[in-house]
Amino acid sequence: MMSDDKIFDKPAIVPLEDDRTINGAILYIENVPILEHLIDETMKSMDRTLRWGETGPLLLTRILFEQMNPSGFTDMAVFYPIPHYDIYKVLLPEFRDECAEACRDAITIHLFNNAIVRMGYWKDMAPPIGSFLHEKLGEGDLLRYFDETYPVQVMRNMLDNFRLRMSGQALGIKSIVREFVPSLMRTYRHYHPKQN
Repeated sequence: MMSDDKIFDKPAIVPLEDDRTINGAILYIENVPILEHLIDETMKSMDRTLRWGETGPLLLTRILFEQMNPSGFTDMAVFYPIPHYDIYKVLLPEFRDECAEACRDAITIHLFNNAIVRMGYWKDMAPPIGSFLHEKLGEGDLLRYFDETYPVQVMRNMLDNFRLRMSGQALGIKSIVREFVPSLMRTYRHYHPKQN
């Protein structure tokens, strides 16, 4: 979606999502011993309660940092020019130039589906006119696949509501207290799953 003219000349595609994490959404490794080690580690996790990412980015990051030279990893600007915590910026016109600059050397951009879904984004609607993503979809003649286009103000309101939900500012003190104990228990179970 970003560029057809960028040349990628490394023997493996191991992109960093940030300075210490590998994301497996875009990945190519032909080193058989490393692949076998990843498979073995994944198989050891079978029939266990796992926390998110334990056989994905957490495993990839641990094994690949152990067994590969990090100088062979691809800088995040190539495949992940917009970090997951800023992905909303591709949807708003006021961040168009910032996103364009961040994506200047990118081959592609990862839209972090989980984050977009949690924002409440309806995927049958195109992002607002003037946004970076709307512009890129237009360049690729992809806007025809959408039923409608989000109005800018609707998108801003949706993202403001999402930020309020994530920050907890939209909750009253009773709601916070009512959620605290179950949340604490979920967090504990997430980081300390039962081993079978």
